[in-house]
Amino acid sequence: MRRYSDCMRTDGMCGICALTSRGLDCHNNRINGVMYNRTLSGMTQKELSEKTGINIRQIQKYESGEYDTGKMMLRNAIALADALECDVRELL
Repeated sequence: MRRYSDCMRTDGMCGICALTSRGLDCHNNRINGVMYNRTLSGMTQKELSEKTGINIRQIQKYESGEYDTGKMMLRNAIALADALECDVRELL
């Protein structure tokens, strides 16, 4: 699934695209910490959902910005950080 029509990646993995810099995609839009760390780890949303026990739709909402990651429940933040092997502050 491509994020943009002119995307060179067919998998939509903006977080690991060579055109991105930390936190920004090739269109200079923010890539949130959940998407960035998930793509770096090579996990799919489904795999992350299964590993954390967080509903896949909720992960999608964190990644799209529909849900503010700064306001996620502590339980979810810790589960995501553990699964992604990162500091919880990297998810905000």
